Amino acid sequence: MMLDYEEALRNIRSLSYILWASARHALWAARPNTKTETGRIQVGDISIFFRRFGSGPPVLLLHGGFSFSQSWAGQIRTLASDYEVIAMDSRGHGHTTLGSKPMTYRQMAEEAAGVIEGLHLGPVDLIGWSDGGCTSLALSLEHPDLVRSMVLIGTPFNVSNYDGEALRRIEMIMKPGSMSLFGIRIMQRLMNPEPHRARDFIDEMRRMWNTLPDFTLEDLAKIDIPTLVIACDCDEFLSHNPDPYEVFREMAEAMPQACIATVEGGTHTVHIEKPERINRLLSDFLCRV
Repeated sequence: MMLDYEEALRNIRSLSYILWASARHALWAARPNTKTETGRIQVGDISIFFRRFGSGPPVLLLHGGFSFSQSWAGQIRTLASDYEVIAMDSRGHGHTTLGSKPMTYRQMAEEAAGVIEGLHLGPVDLIGWSDGGCTSLALSLEHPDLVRSMVLIGTPFNVSNYDGEALRRIEMIMKPGSMSLFGIRIMQRLMNPEPHRARDFIDEMRRMWNTLPDFTLEDLAKIDIPTLVIACDCDEFLSHNPDPYEVFREMAEAMPQACIATVEGGTHTVHIEKPERINRLLSDFLCRV
């Protein structure tokens, strides 16, 4: 019973973060004299929704699982002053349709590549959070010509990165009747153009998370671009005792041009909880590449 209560508190907090991020996005988009564009682009079997801000070198933001592009609201304000920022909703998420193809990180990487090419962005600086980071890894491997640099936040590279406690948390999120799934269904019905496919979407996510990501250290060694790995010591899924940074350090050490930045007290949603700290790291890194 205590686990159910604690899970409820975690999910109420997570939903609050999402709503707060959405509100910040709405306030930013309403600011006068701000170049803001929303649109859709057809890539394969899905219609991808995107938001576009500012001008300058292109930065593509890829959100995490069961999230959407508004979760980057705290970063858009800072980045759009110097860059053209594109935030897209991934397959089945937010305002993007689910399509018929199986959901995998490599499939979503192909769709991100379609956005880059369809919007004529050229090589982009990628910023990926969680699942978006996994998609970034796949995109960098499959289309290195489209990626100039990469930032990974709360990103696993293999399912083996999860310990027993992390797997239990994932199982609780996906448990039928959980508050997590209830909240996800509500968000799908409010936002997605295919609200009747909420169950299909959840099933696809469950199937993907059971086996992916499946990148190896050998795969990571092939990613030879400037990369920043942001490591948090309180990440609910990736920080394990006795060394909370072990997963992040292993990933960074495997990539030829990667560096690591640690955030004490940072959780899996660090970019929402500590936007000023994350924005400084992003700005400093992008200025150097």
